[in-house]
Amino acid sequence: MNGKKMLLLAVVLAALAALYFLSEQRAAKKEQKTELPLAADFDASRAAAIRITAPGKAAVALKKNGGAWTLTAGETTFAADTAAVTSLLEQIGTMKSATVASKNPKNFESFDVTDEKAVDVKIEDAGQKVTAHVLLGKNGPDIFSTYVRAKDAQATYLVPGIFKTMADRELKDWRDKKIWALDGDKITHYTVAGDRNLQLKKDSAGSWQAVCAGKAFAAKQSSAAKALQSFATLKAVDFIDGQPKEARLDTPLRTITAIFDNGTREVLFVGADKNAFQHFVKPKSQQQVFIVEKSELEGLSPSCEILKEGDTVADNATGKAAYPEKQ
Repeated sequence: MNGKKMLLLAVVLAALAALYFLSEQRAAKKEQKTELPLAADFDASRAAAIRITAPGKAAVALKKNGGAWTLTAGETTFAADTAAVTSLLEQIGTMKSATVASKNPKNFESFDVTDEKAVDVKIEDAGQKVTAHVLLGKNGPDIFSTYVRAKDAQATYLVPGIFKTMADRELKDWRDKKIWALDGDKITHYTVAGDRNLQLKKDSAGSWQAVCAGKAFAAKQSSAAKALQSFATLKAVDFIDGQPKEARLDTPLRTITAIFDNGTREVLFVGADKNAFQHFVKPKSQQQVFIVEKSELEGLSPSCEILKEGDTVADNATGKAAYPEKQ
């Protein structure tokens, strides 16, 4: 074989090798980046119901009512934390592509994606059509990924993101922790009585006048407004079933009352310490007992020094006029 034929053969072989390499690369890429059927057409805005089943726990049912979500566990229904639900739906929506970990059902067990070991998340739209149904397994080798399998599918995918922890929440973490949703701007009178005593009253000009430590003065408006908004938007960190004696809510440490411009009022009973950092509390209008951080309660009961910060002689005169009985 002469030199020209040898060169031609070498060129042909090189071309074939290059084509083989490119085809293998395309095949590998196609195999590794495969769109998940369960999430390909998923639209979080259409979600109307979610059911989450985790090993060893009661199933959690979330249902959309208007713009809000409710949570049902057992026979009890609560308001759900909309932010937590939205986060879950958004994360499910990111499952657009993933690395194929295995197509062998024998490997389900090792990835924790069996029906018995996985966290099962089923999402339906308003017409009860299943729009996503996934089994969330253990974290991937880098910790920041999760093995995921579509319900009844053979393939297991390794998806970027920590999905199992996000879906497998404690019941309290699905619940809305707002104690109430009030309008702090409509409060006209505010009192704190018990281990701390304070009165705030809005005058005809819309300014807050105070009585603290037996003295009347014009309150610093920003400090008064902050206390009222803290009361109106108070959140809990946990929930307590029943009326535990150790909470001492029958003889509260402190009682905080807000009166609104329509004459209605809300009362918060502050009970005993739960621990060094938290208190038991209970609204008079509710049966639920909550756990609230002490730092939050401090914001509801500002000290005289905070309320008087930057006050003047003229301010004090205004306060005395609002509370003549305290002069």
